[in-house]
Amino acid sequence: MSDTPLDDDLHEAMARFSAAANAEKVELPVIEPPAKVLVAFDQSNQDDSVALLAKQVCTRYGATAVLTLATPGIDVETRRKHLEAMQAKLSGLTCEIAPQQDDEDPADRIIDAKRDSGAKFLIMPAPYLEDLNTLGRDSLGSTTERVLARATVPVLLAREARDDLSSALDRPLIKLHVRQREAAKAMSISFGLCGKSAAYHMLFVVDAGAMAEAMALLGHDVDESKLTDQALLDDAQAAAGSLVAAGQHWATDNGASLNVSFKIGSDPDVTAREANDGGHLLVLPCPADRNSSAYSRALTVLRLSSVPVLMV
Repeated sequence: MSDTPLDDDLHEAMARFSAAANAEKVELPVIEPPAKVLVAFDQSNQDDSVALLAKQVCTRYGATAVLTLATPGIDVETRRKHLEAMQAKLSGLTCEIAPQQDDEDPADRIIDAKRDSGAKFLIMPAPYLEDLNTLGRDSLGSTTERVLARATVPVLLAREARDDLSSALDRPLIKLHVRQREAAKAMSISFGLCGKSAAYHMLFVVDAGAMAEAMALLGHDVDESKLTDQALLDDAQAAAGSLVAAGQHWATDNGASLNVSFKIGSDPDVTAREANDGGHLLVLPCPADRNSSAYSRALTVLRLSSVPVLMV
């Protein structure tokens, strides 16, 4: 199956318009901006990226940055100096230092600091570059994965220290699945964080392999006629109509730019490539069922991404 993009030609545009016009209406939830954002450092090569993202997020939300150094085994003076150095990078923001946590597990420290501070948004690093070379392609690091498994708030993960990181929030790429319950929430959080001036991209990836797997899991015979490029595209556009309509209505009401694209290929690979090549902030709905295949695919996308990833 080809992973090349299908051109946004007249046929596709008309099909998308028809699907959106005939879809059931999706209401975007109203989500209050967080008053506090927990910013977790770990003395890694990504702390500067975490600080840069924190400054953007807290500025846009008007939120207080609560700083913590989650790495165990650091003496009080070293911890103080590192957090002071990071706070200096957040000039203009209201900052607090979270009380030092006693847990041996850094994931526990982060979750406890989030709970104790009342933060409703979390920013932290996920291993990349030399850290990733050590851990291998198949791991994000146990701390990241354990935090994601327990987090009940949006988690923004710093990845590579890219030159375009300072403007990532101006180019959000919202990766949606047409039948995912968290899709509307992901859209609402993206719109609230990035605002009216951002150039939004909504991406639907049509994965023939995943479709065949779903058919088999449901006990159906794999119908090859439903796995052609055009059949997959038609099905995806029809199913996505309500989400597309909700996004288009918000963009129209707020004078924002919104581009919608459907692409065929392997879901993790296509999504990560689109995000990395475009220097986007990648927004991924995070399934509530952390044991699901959808959650596993979201982690795979995160592993392949060099751009910051917001797990909602």
